[in-house]
Amino acid sequence: MEDKNPKSIREEEYIKFWKENHIFEKSLKQTAKNKPFIFFEGPPSANGQPGIHHIIARTFKDVICRFKTMEGQFVERKAGWDTHGLPVEIKVEKELNINSKKEIENLIEGDVNKSIELFNKKCKEAVFNFKDLWEKATDRMGYWLDTENPYITYEPEYIESLWWILGQIHKDKKLYKGYKVIPWCPRCGTALSSHEISQGYKTVYDKSVYIKFKLLPNQKINNLKTDNNFYISSWTTTPWTLPGNVALAINKTIKYIIVKNKKEKIIIAKKLFNQELLKGEIIQEIEGNDLIDLKYEPIFKIKELESDRSYKIYNANFVETESGTGIVHTAVMYGEDDYILGQTINLPTIHTVSDDGRFKDIVPFLEGLKVSSQEVENKIIAILEKNNNLIKTENYKHEYPFCWRCDSRILYYARSSWFIKMSSLKKELIANNNKVNWVPSHIKNGRFGQWIKDVKDWSLSRERYWATPLPIWQTEDGLETEVIESLNELSKKAITNNNTFYILRHGESQSNIKKIFSSYPETITNNLTVKGKKQVEDLSKTIKANIDIIFSSDLDRTKQTAEILKNNLTIKEIKLDKRLREIDFKENNGQKVKKTLWPSNSEDLKSVRQRMVNFFKEINSKYKDKNILIISHQSPLEILENALENKQTAKPLNNAESRKLNYKTLPLNNEGEIDIHKPFIDEIKIKSEKGKVMTRIKEVADVWFDSGSMPFAQNGYPYKSNNINFPADYICEAIDQTRGWFYTLLAVGTLLKKSLPADRQGPTYKNVISLGHINDEHGKKMSKSKGNVIDPWLIMDKYGADALRVYLLTVNDAGETKNFNETDLKKLNSNVFGTLENSLTFFETYKAKTITKTISKNPLDKWIIERLNQTTEETTNELEKYDLVKATKKTINLIDDLSNWYIRRSRQRFQQPKNKNELNEASYTLEYILLEISKLIAPFAPFISEHIYQTIKPKNSKKSVHLELWPKAKKLNKKILKEMEVVRELSSLALAQRSVNKIKVKQPLLEITTNIKINKDLENILKDEINVKKITYKKQSEKIILNNNITKELKAEGDVREIIRTIQGLRAQANLKPGQLISLYITTSKDLENLIAKNKTEITKPTYTKDIYFKKLDKPKSSTQIKIDDQDINLSIK
Repeated sequence: MEDKNPKSIREEEYIKFWKENHIFEKSLKQTAKNKPFIFFEGPPSANGQPGIHHIIARTFKDVICRFKTMEGQFVERKAGWDTHGLPVEIKVEKELNINSKKEIENLIEGDVNKSIELFNKKCKEAVFNFKDLWEKATDRMGYWLDTENPYITYEPEYIESLWWILGQIHKDKKLYKGYKVIPWCPRCGTALSSHEISQGYKTVYDKSVYIKFKLLPNQKINNLKTDNNFYISSWTTTPWTLPGNVALAINKTIKYIIVKNKKEKIIIAKKLFNQELLKGEIIQEIEGNDLIDLKYEPIFKIKELESDRSYKIYNANFVETESGTGIVHTAVMYGEDDYILGQTINLPTIHTVSDDGRFKDIVPFLEGLKVSSQEVENKIIAILEKNNNLIKTENYKHEYPFCWRCDSRILYYARSSWFIKMSSLKKELIANNNKVNWVPSHIKNGRFGQWIKDVKDWSLSRERYWATPLPIWQTEDGLETEVIESLNELSKKAITNNNTFYILRHGESQSNIKKIFSSYPETITNNLTVKGKKQVEDLSKTIKANIDIIFSSDLDRTKQTAEILKNNLTIKEIKLDKRLREIDFKENNGQKVKKTLWPSNSEDLKSVRQRMVNFFKEINSKYKDKNILIISHQSPLEILENALENKQTAKPLNNAESRKLNYKTLPLNNEGEIDIHKPFIDEIKIKSEKGKVMTRIKEVADVWFDSGSMPFAQNGYPYKSNNINFPADYICEAIDQTRGWFYTLLAVGTLLKKSLPADRQGPTYKNVISLGHINDEHGKKMSKSKGNVIDPWLIMDKYGADALRVYLLTVNDAGETKNFNETDLKKLNSNVFGTLENSLTFFETYKAKTITKTISKNPLDKWIIERLNQTTEETTNELEKYDLVKATKKTINLIDDLSNWYIRRSRQRFQQPKNKNELNEASYTLEYILLEISKLIAPFAPFISEHIYQTIKPKNSKKSVHLELWPKAKKLNKKILKEMEVVRELSSLALAQRSVNKIKVKQPLLEITTNIKINKDLENILKDEINVKKITYKKQSEKIILNNNITKELKAEGDVREIIRTIQGLRAQANLKPGQLISLYITTSKDLENLIAKNKTEITKPTYTKDIYFKKLDKPKSSTQIKIDDQDINLSIK
């Protein structure tokens, strides 16, 4: 707490003020019927802490949202949480000290489903580890967001919305299963999409190998025949793929040569031959066609890869001569081009590597070794060298992808996966992107535009656990596929045991009449009343269903109800089950019912639902084709009904009232909640059109599909809500999201074109700010290991959130990389916020006691009002263009002009006004300007804007500045601005001349001459600013000439001003208030005593000095010593 500055403490008080007065909620309420401005909040993951990079993104978001709200638009700001996927799973793996899918599936030995259930439960518990910290950071930085009603990607309604989206994609024939070479993470055991891969590239040095394959003898190449020393060269950066080699590829359009190297002849592309690689002479040039269908010896003899098509040379268009040898080693299962070639010519498709990245047993000399290990590389190179297949090794620098979450090397691995056919939507994606306003603009056709021009089909499926299950059911033979779009559809198509359930509340009992809580163990006699028995008797006459079995709570009132029905309906069997008991009221059991029917210290709803649903699931799976009656108590039965019928609130169940349980076959977890995750969703089987059993595929969805679908899923569209907040008017994130959220948002929106109303089609967002990353002050990436991470909490404690926000807004252009420099932040804090605070303090100190509205004719007042109008207009224009950097700087410039020109030149009007009217005019103007500035800076610096507003707001104002409307600029008087601009220019030139001539500003000068005519009303302002007696207009080459001749009289006047300045400094040092009188004590030379005595009135009046004594003062309030003309003067005050 000692490190918190007062401003930071004050900011926290305003957070409390906003919360207590519901200011954010009121800002939404007062605009609710107005035109909406749609904003999407990209969902962060709450299993990691918020950092400085989150603060910058949220600052840029908050500014526009606040601005648009003040403009009168309705800006709903729904928070969201990204809760699925590898980020969460890997964290839980670390907590459980496991590191593979095999270990996940064996958490409970021998039970895969229970293991997955436990793992996913741990994941769900982990997703909000830092939720409180995120919400505190959101509040602390002044980011207004609806965190009370967030969208959460693991919730059923969110997932169900994703299912609907996938259903539309399937109907549009864009969802398909394919067998392709895909990016594969061997550690995580799952495929990755192109947008995930793009976020994990690193510059690495790998060992590449130049190799030679021995051609079989007696094969004709042009006019030559191969012998036992005839080879063909190749090159690879992935030596581990060589055991999987099944073919070589050449390009028939390339010129090749045969190089004689001692006894050997080696084939290489002509363009790529050099003596460093192959020493020897060229003996013949050949065409690519001459090589097609030649056979060679495999380097590694793998029986499973042998076929009549294997180990031959084939033509392929992808072969080029930019690098390597012009001959490509082809391992069908580990390269996209290789796989396509293999399919075309029917090469064997056998993996030598398992999906965990280790060699399989068909490669015995490498079995079990990781392909990325140094041991594998060394062994393969040793074998190449031993068998005379190695030409050369060299280090190769290139970009290679690593898993974006676990940092493992990616393998390109042939595997079946589910894809979305994005390649068919390239034109639509480009067209939609062209409609987006990108900031910075180069992103549109650059980083993002190029990405979608090369768009790949979206590898959607993941072989993981904690994610949205793909709603795809298939028959065992894979011939029938169904994509389910909702829980309702799933329930209707589900295969069930065809049981019919009825629920019944017991008849009226003693506890109902006496209004007593009665649960187990029963502490009072609680039988059915006479009326209760009759209720049940009457009911038995109306039951038409042929009840096969009764399950009842074991409390007396339910048992008695069951017995009456058993006797009257001749039911053979009653089974008592303690799970059907009344709520456990604990210490309230046997006590009178008072305010509530469910006391807070009783069994909680979750426990009741859990036991009731588990009872139902067990009975429903045990029996088939039965009519089953469940007798229990009001709340437990209503809770069961809500859970099984997917309702929020059941109709109250009266004594002896029976209802059919219209249960749905839903994925319910052991807490009785709808849970669409594995393994619960996989328990539900459906029937195909041909009557076959269909089970859900094991895969889950790419986590980026979750966040990319949020425009629809955040409101549960189309089931929970018909409301489509689409498209967004504005989104903002860091530049890496061009390959992440920005892309998936656009992709999902484009995919749904045919499913959306005509007025909602087009790009997913209209305006987007893509922010540069933030590094340390030396331009290095922040990391805990380097110890250079900026803690936003410490920065906000030290300087306040406003200062941090404005620094991040103005450090450089939005899209540029930002190097965080605390020195610059400190300087900005002083120059901007210190200046603004001082301006407010000045006003509060010197303002008129009563301020009345007036129209001032003072040129300074007229000028500052026009500067306000100008800034309002310019700031508005920049914000409308989403140029937040320029917009923020416009307001900073106004604050500087207010303090360093208007207030400085108006000091005398406040401190020593000629009359009350002059003080009132100045006070009214400054109050108006500060009030308008508080509104103008509200989006950028919400705390100090509130402070200014609360300090000076008139009666009957809004409760908060953030409920005010955005200021509107009045018609601008450019003449006033121009005239003052001339004065300030001349002032700067004159002060520069003073500096060159080493003449202090306090020293009056006789005159300046200028060739620029200025407004007569402004002459005194210029004379006061540069401290001259006269302005003379002349035709001259220079704009301004300063008369540097200092007369004796001018020198004396300058000395007096220096003494006055010093006394004012002593007053400030002593913290004296304006008007508070002092006594002045001076010891100095006789000459200076005479000067002071002669100018006593000029000195005492502005300094509020009642007496001057030429003697020393013991124990002064404050004191100092200065020199005037090499003469010491000691000044003290009391």
